[in-house]
Amino acid sequence: MSFHEKKLMLGLAQVSGASTVERMAQLTGFDQATIMRAVLSLSEMGLVEIDEKKISKITLTPEGHDYARRGLPERRMLQALSESGCATVEEAANRAGLEAELKNIAITWLKRRGWINFVKKNGKTFLKITEGGEKALTQISADEKLLESLASKEHDLEELSEENRELLRLLKERKLVEIKEEIRRELKLSDLGRQTLEMGIELVEEVSELTREMLLSGRWREVRLKKYDVVAPGVPIYPGKAHPLQQIIDELREILLEMGFVEIKSRIVESEFWNFDALFQAQNHPAREIHDSFSLAKPKRAHLPPPDLLNRVAKAHERGVAGSTGWGYKFNTEISHRTVLCSQTTAATVRYLSTHPDPPIKVFCIDRVYRHEKIDYKHLAEFYQAEGIVMDKDLTLRDMLGYLKQIMVKLGLPKIRFRPGYFPYTEPSVEADVYFPEKREWLEALGAGMFRPELLRPLGIRYPVLAWGIGFSRLSMIRLGIDDIRDLYNNDISWLQARRMI
Repeated sequence: MSFHEKKLMLGLAQVSGASTVERMAQLTGFDQATIMRAVLSLSEMGLVEIDEKKISKITLTPEGHDYARRGLPERRMLQALSESGCATVEEAANRAGLEAELKNIAITWLKRRGWINFVKKNGKTFLKITEGGEKALTQISADEKLLESLASKEHDLEELSEENRELLRLLKERKLVEIKEEIRRELKLSDLGRQTLEMGIELVEEVSELTREMLLSGRWREVRLKKYDVVAPGVPIYPGKAHPLQQIIDELREILLEMGFVEIKSRIVESEFWNFDALFQAQNHPAREIHDSFSLAKPKRAHLPPPDLLNRVAKAHERGVAGSTGWGYKFNTEISHRTVLCSQTTAATVRYLSTHPDPPIKVFCIDRVYRHEKIDYKHLAEFYQAEGIVMDKDLTLRDMLGYLKQIMVKLGLPKIRFRPGYFPYTEPSVEADVYFPEKREWLEALGAGMFRPELLRPLGIRYPVLAWGIGFSRLSMIRLGIDDIRDLYNNDISWLQARRMI
């Protein structure tokens, strides 16, 4: 046994029956944390018994303390009324020094207790003390007595009589008291503990380290070095780490950087020009309706690109370019000014292309986008997209398939197959399925294509541009072994501590 454990046992032997942790702390001079460590160790050895009881402590709220010190609002107003016997509400409240909120509380309880009546006189409403009110002026009510008692010291709920418990419910209704659950621990020696004391205990001070003073004074001869249990489990340590979803983002970012891509960032608030118009998406396209993207009231208008670029995009929409007939409607620049929460990272890559028209270019963007989706197990209103583009001379669709396969291989998904697809601003387009051994099935993982001339020509670009986007949420869910997309943003500590990357 340690020095603290021996001294605690000797202290328990001095008291008759059981003792509280607080009392043993006073008796031994140790703090309560030291007492509890010694108690737990002695309990494991069977020398001390611990009896735990739940205690309901009654304490006053700040408002309850104020009422106990200054009196209940109805009592203060009743005393103010006693000076004249009759007064208006405002007069009585002013005399009692009650603010507007306390004035209303006082009137409510004066009427509820039957201490006042309302009387009409000369078109005004007056308060008049009743017989019950006159009687109340000469005696303190039971709930006021209980409030005074609670103000002087804390009480246990079990100590209250049945009558006082009814009054306590009234004070609790008025939010003057609150009941807190506490654990009270009582300690006593077991039969084995008493037998151990009878055999004798040598109380020698123990130290955990030798100090210079001990060595110089020779006091080290009088103390005993504390023994350590080197196999005892230590306190668990949970170091900080990146969220599992962030780990996957960082992994994909590292792969793309290794392949020579440069990262760009998306904007949270984007104009409809870059979010839709520059992507050759018609201004009357259904995706612009409120059910798909988030329109903003503030800021209401966004800055537009230089007039020559705006005019080229407008022409592509109205009459087409490079053999296209366009959409055949009158382009409206007021719509282009409108602001939305960015609904696709393609807006960032196209914005980048507008200022970098010459090859070679390899950029990617991993960022959040926002859509007006009904939230369920496979849809969120806010989620991540991963997208990239490659521009160079003489690029073909086959080049893009090579890039995509290399990305999937580096992500640990070597089995990939491609099939024709359709996307509004790419032609030709493909979709890619990846085989997941854990699920034993092929799942759609990404979409890709070559930007259409209607998108590129207005930007002043004459070279082929490969564009791809990864189904990042689905990929992350499979990697993390979850079936609900909402769990990607799980902040449950136990889940985060147990989660390890696959």
